[in-house]
Amino acid sequence: MAKHKRSDSLTILQRAIGTRIAWARELVIPNQSECARLLGVDASTLNKIERGDRAPSVFLIAALSNRLRVSTDFLLKGVLNGRTDEELALRLAALHPELVLQRQDMAPDRDKSTTSDIPDQPTRPDEDLH
Repeated sequence: MAKHKRSDSLTILQRAIGTRIAWARELVIPNQSECARLLGVDASTLNKIERGDRAPSVFLIAALSNRLRVSTDFLLKGVLNGRTDEELALRLAALHPELVLQRQDMAPDRDKSTTSDIPDQPTRPDEDLH
């Protein structure tokens, strides 16, 4: 049990997140118990989260986002945007070269057979490069 009462704004946010989880789950996996099983949580836990009585962990938010095919922005903030912001993705890649920037993930409507998806062909040593 918590020692201090949660602020009203956090309670409202927790309930809103639970509501958005329920909305997405009802469209993708109508059976709450089945969804909980697929996520590896108890059905009562998912029920409490959807009612706003319990906060989901960051790991559960990630799993829900993946399983329900919605963005974490939708679950956490109510922003219905399934794409990664391209400018932000480019800035992250510049700051963290270990990240792999995948163009097809950033723009799912594009034709996936664009030339940017085709790896460079190795040059034969006997080819004239001039």
